[in-house]
Amino acid sequence: MNMQEEIKWKVVYIASRQEKKVALRLSQLGITHYLPLYKKIQQWSDRKKWVEFPLFNGYLFVKPTDPQRDKVLEVPGVVAYVRYNNEDAIILQKEIEIIKTILTSGYSLETINTPEYFEVGDRVEVSEGPLAGEYVDIHRRNKEEYFLVSFDTLGQSIKVELPFQVLKKI
Repeated sequence: MNMQEEIKWKVVYIASRQEKKVALRLSQLGITHYLPLYKKIQQWSDRKKWVEFPLFNGYLFVKPTDPQRDKVLEVPGVVAYVRYNNEDAIILQKEIEIIKTILTSGYSLETINTPEYFEVGDRVEVSEGPLAGEYVDIHRRNKEEYFLVSFDTLGQSIKVELPFQVLKKI
């Protein structure tokens, strides 16, 4: 087996809104990476423009050699490797190809959640984290990507701030 076949795709967590900057830095370092982007029309008060957004907010695929693995972590904006069973999570080449095919196929990606997808008053399910499986009510949008939600337990209503990525409409 040659060296190229042994190198695996991995995933890194990226600081908020740093995906494109990290991709540029990885290119400059010669580290193989993939940042899936999709285009959507962005509306400003005076104009509309097509803008590219990361398909997966906060994530980027990398394919580092063993010596490059730690160099990836030194890139500003990279938080950590996604881990699975105490090892770097591995992404199959086939999965990368599926993502690329979807992005080039013309499929509509509007079903991907954005903060605008949720409205105050919506009842949603939490899909990740300690509240996974809980149904919560959206009270307000706190920041661009975070919502103040509430759920009832022990006869009390508890309010928590959650990122939109862990919420799904029911």
